Amino acid sequence: MTKFQIDLNVGNRFWTPKGLGAMGMEPTQALAELVANSLDWRIEDDNIKPLIQIIISKNSIEVKDNGFGMKSDELQNAIQVSVANENLRTSLRVRKGMFGMGMKVACLSLGWKITFHTRSKLEEGIENTFILNTRELDSDGITNNYRKNINGESLPNLLDSPLGDWKSGTSILIEDLSHRPLTAIAVRDSLQEIFSPEISVENVHIQVIDKISGHEYDCKKIDVPVYSESIINLDELNLFIDDETTGNPVQIKGWLGLMKTSSSGLGKWGLHLFKNNQVIERFHQLPSRLGGLMPKNPHPKFGRTYGEIHLDMCVPSFHKVGFDYSKKSWIKVAEILESSIATIMQASEEFKSGDHEKVKETIKKVQKNKKAIKKVLSNIISGSKEKLEVPENAVILTTGEWFIIVNPIIDKLGENERNKPWIYHFRKQSRELAIIINEESPIHKNLINGNSDDNTISLLLSWAISDCILLLLCEEFDYKLKDAVAFRDEQLIWLTSQKGGSNE
Repeated sequence: MTKFQIDLNVGNRFWTPKGLGAMGMEPTQALAELVANSLDWRIEDDNIKPLIQIIISKNSIEVKDNGFGMKSDELQNAIQVSVANENLRTSLRVRKGMFGMGMKVACLSLGWKITFHTRSKLEEGIENTFILNTRELDSDGITNNYRKNINGESLPNLLDSPLGDWKSGTSILIEDLSHRPLTAIAVRDSLQEIFSPEISVENVHIQVIDKISGHEYDCKKIDVPVYSESIINLDELNLFIDDETTGNPVQIKGWLGLMKTSSSGLGKWGLHLFKNNQVIERFHQLPSRLGGLMPKNPHPKFGRTYGEIHLDMCVPSFHKVGFDYSKKSWIKVAEILESSIATIMQASEEFKSGDHEKVKETIKKVQKNKKAIKKVLSNIISGSKEKLEVPENAVILTTGEWFIIVNPIIDKLGENERNKPWIYHFRKQSRELAIIINEESPIHKNLINGNSDDNTISLLLSWAISDCILLLLCEEFDYKLKDAVAFRDEQLIWLTSQKGGSNE
């Protein structure tokens, strides 16, 4: 047997449910964090199916897995605040655990006494154990006798270990609980929602066990019944946003659609938002005026709106109970997804009135619009980028100035602008030209209907883009009218070319 010293590296009461444990993490969120840590360090081996068990009893909760496990120095790191184990060994995958804090906060959100058993894949036959009773810390403010003598032990694999005959893995037992008792079924239902992609895509077995009754509940993928004709597949739209940390472009993936059953009464509608296949926000309904993604305020008429969107480029908040709405990547996501989300919300509203054919036409229209937008923007003349550090899709002017055109939005305009065919906004800081085409204008009504083909929609888009470019050059870049017209005309020839850039 070998003992190793545990250094908490913070004050006594900070490492208690009154300190770290009082940071607002709900019990189910805390369990999800511990499960996420287990997922981070699962073993990818065809002979070992990843297994995570959550064992619920009246007075304790245990989370254990057959993953990689920890050596003694890694266990010490796991205890220290703001320290993660990537400095000891390379992560097995893109992590779901964040900030080096999740496991500590999660444990202390659940209870006062924590017992660790862990076997590392790198130390065959060795089991590292450690018990921390934070009530002793809470009352140890003068002598620090308990704090000075916190030790773990490295032993040969214990016969009565909670890890049984697993060669590697980790068990975290939390006792002296600080919250109301949880039921196994409630835990199962919550984890199913949060880790549904992991369960289905990565073949992970997450099991909740009721220790009192002996019942075992397997977490399964949740399939939300939606109308197939309503689905907007975001993968096909090729929407890329720079990652907040690396700066590399990352694709928005997922889908939007209408649920077959309205959930307006239960409030279970909106957007499931994922990062690295883990739900960060469930049933997101926050309107854009408050920093959210929804273009319209929540209302029962939108109760069929649903979506599963993967935002791997965005940054979660500290406890991963939401995204950081102040980050540039999030703001960009809101801009790019606005028209698609607004379409599904509109379809939900029309569905409630019983006009199913109108719903189909609404979805069909947005699909056509997206296809036409992609086609038109691919024909934009970008100009020479030699020696210029500009985005790939930048439009270069003769002066060396540049701007980019974001996907035009086809929507209704306000009362003061309802007769205008389109308007534009130019964001000087990001050099983005945003165009809104008024679907209630006479031009749109006369040109576009349910039977309009892609070429007609592309023609309207090209007209709007070239006209807005003309206005932009005169109003923002001080072009003379004749020079702006010449630039506009050249763009219009390319925009309407069937060959994507041929002047034939």
